[in-house]
Amino acid sequence: MAMQNSSPIPPRSRPEWTKLITGEIQHEFKNYVLQIRIYQIRKDLSSGRTTIEKSIDSLYDLCTKYQLAVAQDCREIFKTW
Repeated sequence: MAMQNSSPIPPRSRPEWTKLITGEIQHEFKNYVLQIRIYQIRKDLSSGRTTIEKSIDSLYDLCTKYQLAVAQDCREIFKTW
């Protein structure tokens, strides 16, 4: 039986958030909206329209808002938290 995570979304301080944004973590997303959002964040970052910190905030906010929809991707990327 899997260990229950204390919060539905991993803490914002986890390094995986940055690695997802920079492309260091490659993941085949189950949630299409999450996939598109990360693609857009990477484009905005490379063109200088945003920063890593703002990108993490944006991604974290999206995941917090749609916890159930992104739960499977979070479990696969973050494993436990």
